[in-house]
Amino acid sequence: MSKKIFVVEDDADLSEAIQMILQSEGYNTVASFDKNSIKGVILHMPDMVLVDNKLKDGFGSELCAAIKKHPLTSHIPVIMISGYADIADIAKACGADAWLSKPFELTELTRMVAYHLKHAA
Repeated sequence: MSKKIFVVEDDADLSEAIQMILQSEGYNTVASFDKNSIKGVILHMPDMVLVDNKLKDGFGSELCAAIKKHPLTSHIPVIMISGYADIADIAKACGADAWLSKPFELTELTRMVAYHLKHAA
């Protein structure tokens, strides 16, 4: 059974590109565009969440913190994506498992996804 990845990115083109790359690697993807995606995470119970920090309606770090605090989702690995220079600090503060700085290489994304899915609790 293929792993499911929940992608939260409000740039439609980037969201589509990330999903296409992940699908080409054999993953199923579900997309959302806002920070209030905790309901979607609970509904879909993905194996991983990729979330951009800067969303049109707030910050992905808020979603990450909610995922990590919720008893049904706290085990799900979260990778933060951002163009902010301090993304490492943001990711650490909200409990993310990893982070990627934009722009990133697609191979870096797929390698990080594979690693964190393999090592998920």
